[in-house]
Amino acid sequence: MTELCCELATGHGGDVALAARMIQACAEAGAHTVKVQAYSLDAINPADPQAEWLRTAWLSPEALRALKCVAEAHDVQFLVTPFDAEALQMLRSLGLTRFKIASSQCHEDWWHGGEQWVVSWPWGNRGDTSYAHWIDVTAIPLYPTPLEAIGRATVLDGWSDHGIGLTACQRALVLGVRYLEVHVTIEGARQMPFDKTMDEVRTLRRMIDDLETITSGVSQQFRERWRG
Repeated sequence: MTELCCELATGHGGDVALAARMIQACAEAGAHTVKVQAYSLDAINPADPQAEWLRTAWLSPEALRALKCVAEAHDVQFLVTPFDAEALQMLRSLGLTRFKIASSQCHEDWWHGGEQWVVSWPWGNRGDTSYAHWIDVTAIPLYPTPLEAIGRATVLDGWSDHGIGLTACQRALVLGVRYLEVHVTIEGARQMPFDKTMDEVRTLRRMIDDLETITSGVSQQFRERWRG
């Protein structure tokens, strides 16, 4: 089955209560996993146009621990992208053993460890670096991603979507990805053009379930019935 991951990113703006509502909404819409981002305030580049927003949206260790508990209470996996070594060490101290690395840092080595990793590779170009306990994910660093760019990427084990609508996600599911990540929003959260609504998340979950039925359920449960 494809793992459906809902990426909150910084859409919560540092509001832990809003982030908790987003997690609950994603769980109710059928997500298997929810994801947030972790970074150290000292690691924010002052020249980054989003520097002030990143300071506002920063989640403290206590906030991340609370959100981890919210995810557990709603029976969804809690995944975090660390953006620097200090943030990674903090996440490890919270007991996390599975992480996501962004495509902008996939070729760096500060994050390599024995944990399970979901690794985004720009345009699906993973090179020679890959391990059995990784899920290799294609990400196109164009925000939003135009449809005409999608066919230029190599689809790996997973797809990190930044496109408008569901077309690219549907293509990835038909290609059999093990992991599908979409950015999401709810009322009150910051919205990006490629964010998915909860109705769209429900649609993707139905597609995942239907494809699972087609590829396994029909052949196993109904073969004898249709043979007659």
